[in-house]
Amino acid sequence: MRLLAAALTTCLLAGCASTKIETVWKAPDAPPRKIQKFVVLGVAGSPSGRIAYEQTLTQHLKEAGLPAVPGNDLVAWDEHPDRDEVVRRIKEKQIDGALVRRIVRADVKTEYTPVFVGGGVVAVGFYDYWYAPAAVATISTEDTEYAVESVLFDIDNARPYWMARSNTSRTSPTKFANDIGGPWPRRSRSPASSGPRARPTGPKERR
Repeated sequence: MRLLAAALTTCLLAGCASTKIETVWKAPDAPPRKIQKFVVLGVAGSPSGRIAYEQTLTQHLKEAGLPAVPGNDLVAWDEHPDRDEVVRRIKEKQIDGALVRRIVRADVKTEYTPVFVGGGVVAVGFYDYWYAPAAVATISTEDTEYAVESVLFDIDNARPYWMARSNTSRTSPTKFANDIGGPWPRRSRSPASSGPRARPTGPKERR
């Protein structure tokens, strides 16, 4: 578990300008047994967004030598199975962990910018032009920043053992997955050396 947590921390926390890490937490005690393989589950505003996130992040994690499986391999986009059925499918695939991502907060920032609305030929002297208040209006722009948590759970006891909270302005699940999963594998010649390898027989975008 220590190696898996360290590898996840290194892989998922590289980030970029649009995504920054706020905090990382690891449970003081290890799970009863080592997590050998985990499923990547995303919560998004649409089924296609969820699948895009799961597939993109899983690909990055696999390139980094981590034993990840995309959640859409177990739960199709149009399915809504209950908890017991999801757990049954996970255990049937001999998966013992789940890396779940969800949005926990959305902060909307509004910026107001003054705009001069005068026009035409100046009809006053320099003093009045300088001293008199200009006719202005304002335009406003909104930017939303999301707080996103990625939590690694043990399937058997349903306890969390690792968590990272990040801030992102991304609205695209794919680009967010690239932010947190892409930089580290590209920097390392042998990314799998920093974490456990998977067992051969086991284990509409806007921004």
